Amino acid sequence: MKKKLSSLPINLTIFNIFISIILISTFVAMLLFFVNFLGVGFIMSNGGDIYPHNPRGILTKISEHFSVATDEDGNAVSFSLTDESILPGDYWCILLDDNGDILWSLHKPDDIPSHYSLKDIARLTRWFLNDYPVYIRAEDYGLFILGIPKDAVGKYSIEYTMEWFDTLPQRIFRVFVLNFLFAALLSSVFGSFLYKRIKLLTDGLVKLRREEPVSLPAKGIFKDPFSNITKTSQALVRKNALLASRDKARSNWISGISHDIRTPLSMVVGYGEQLAEDESLSEENRKYAAVITAQGMKIKKLIEDLNLTSSLEYEMQPHNKKPLQIAVLLRSVVSEILNSDLSAIRFSEDLCGAPDPASPSGQNSPEKYVLSLALRCGQAMILGDESLLSRAFYNLLQNSINHNENGCRIKVSGSLQAKYVLITIADDGQGVPDNVLENLETLPCTAHGFGLPMAYRIIRAHGGEFHAENKGGFHVSIELPLFIP
Repeated sequence: MKKKLSSLPINLTIFNIFISIILISTFVAMLLFFVNFLGVGFIMSNGGDIYPHNPRGILTKISEHFSVATDEDGNAVSFSLTDESILPGDYWCILLDDNGDILWSLHKPDDIPSHYSLKDIARLTRWFLNDYPVYIRAEDYGLFILGIPKDAVGKYSIEYTMEWFDTLPQRIFRVFVLNFLFAALLSSVFGSFLYKRIKLLTDGLVKLRREEPVSLPAKGIFKDPFSNITKTSQALVRKNALLASRDKARSNWISGISHDIRTPLSMVVGYGEQLAEDESLSEENRKYAAVITAQGMKIKKLIEDLNLTSSLEYEMQPHNKKPLQIAVLLRSVVSEILNSDLSAIRFSEDLCGAPDPASPSGQNSPEKYVLSLALRCGQAMILGDESLLSRAFYNLLQNSINHNENGCRIKVSGSLQAKYVLITIADDGQGVPDNVLENLETLPCTAHGFGLPMAYRIIRAHGGEFHAENKGGFHVSIELPLFIP
């Protein structure tokens, strides 16, 4: 379920890209439709621009610059064009009277008749006279016929009913809708193809981030990124295999060395303890034997720390998790600390949670250290590795002892919160160096200073929170998630 939820934002992003592609493509297609529609209308509405001179405009100018001379009775006797430059050289124009006779002409070709019957005038309305494209303008004094060169213009008669014009808006709307649907369909087809390729790309990147094997088909528009992701994944797999092999060899070497040292070390410690208790030896020799025993125990602890460090260094998770009562675990660790040096530690337990006013400070007590326990977490359970958690709490308590040779007061508290158990370990000593607190996530290069970083890693490996600071001494607060059966 977690894997599906983690990929959900990426899938939503791809879906948004898919929808955006459809909308943008549809918008562009419709925009082109309008542009083409306007372009066709522009071309169709500018017929005068298909030849150099506009015949209708020329006829208007001829009419405006045409002079008619009349007699005393008002009858026209002569006709003239005041500005003959109005008529281009390859154009011609004639003026007919009501009887079909030519009253005036300019540039008239030889194959143009001088008289026209009613039938000839009717034929002129079909736009051609002896294959000359012609244009007609009626005036009170006659009928102008303007002719232009043959084959200069093509004319076609197109007729539409009024019903066609009345339904034109509806038909334009239908064409618009069909264009919209067709554009959306094409966008969906191409968008779905692009969606699948992008989803392959994002899924590959997610797997690559998790360092999982990825193999993408190196083809199509994403050929190069697919190929690069596949090659990167193969390189990561090889790198991880080499690292795993190296780590396994190192872990096996550490385990082997630890095993080889453990047996002779046990013999040294055992014989040392016997010699330290042998009253037949002198006091000085028994002290030497006690020193040998103490140093042997120190070596034993270093070996244990080395094995634990080997597992934690590579973020290995606890394998022996089981339900644990945190209060029982803490009491067990405190007992181990007390048994290590009973003469130097005085113990007190605060069962009700109130401070013990009679409890002296470490400096004023006959014992160097005063260890108090205040647990108010009842039967709270956690899920964890008992040996690892015991080592973490032991290291924290031992840290307070090691850093305060003149003694201090140490208090271990536990309280139950909504979703976790809060454990605090605090002393009133001199604290720990700041550089140790700043580098809790880093294991030191020497055996000195393993305690805090190791405790930090153990708590984090159990899904807990670890906060350490110097506040009137060393103070650690730990949050471990509750286990609910």
